[in-house]
Amino acid sequence: MVQYVRDYSDNERTKLKKEFLSAKPFHNLVLDGFFDSSKLKKVFQALLKEPFERKEADLFDLCQTQDLETSEDKALIEFRDYLRAKEFVSFIESITGLNLRAGKISIAGSLYEDGNYLLCHDDQLEGRKIAFMIYFSDLNIRDGGSLDLFSSSKGKPKDIVKSIQPKFNRFAFFEVSKTSFHQVREVIGKQRFAIGGWFYGR
Repeated sequence: MVQYVRDYSDNERTKLKKEFLSAKPFHNLVLDGFFDSSKLKKVFQALLKEPFERKEADLFDLCQTQDLETSEDKALIEFRDYLRAKEFVSFIESITGLNLRAGKISIAGSLYEDGNYLLCHDDQLEGRKIAFMIYFSDLNIRDGGSLDLFSSSKGKPKDIVKSIQPKFNRFAFFEVSKTSFHQVREVIGKQRFAIGGWFYGR
């Protein structure tokens, strides 16, 4: 199997777990330069060949691929299989402390262009434990497109506590819960490419 991530020592995993569990406003972690950059560029090149379909509702306006389970591209198949393999899922388990289901993953490409957005929601759906994003675009604050994490009060979103700006080879993930409120800020005049999805509980 193609390796996209270097081996992390037990000490490194312990440190990352502390960061994840102490993060505000809910358990989350952002890792820069996480994947092998040259291999990730090939994944991005393959993603650009996939058809993106416009998705529009009150909550969101963006373009998305089908679940990459349906892709016939070798680079995307290898990347998907790596993310859902026992070794990588065990790595995520070691950081989050959660029991996750190897072999089970939802994963798709997304494209936000000028005016596209995703309004605040919690991502809760049966079985989802970890939401993740892998960014391919570099956007600054004035470009929009940040992943904003909200504090909550009485089960409702309150204030933006953390904003994660898209950056190539940035891997961000958080624990899905009743209070994992987040949004994607409206993109202004740019393109925001990412692959995202969910890991599921056992």
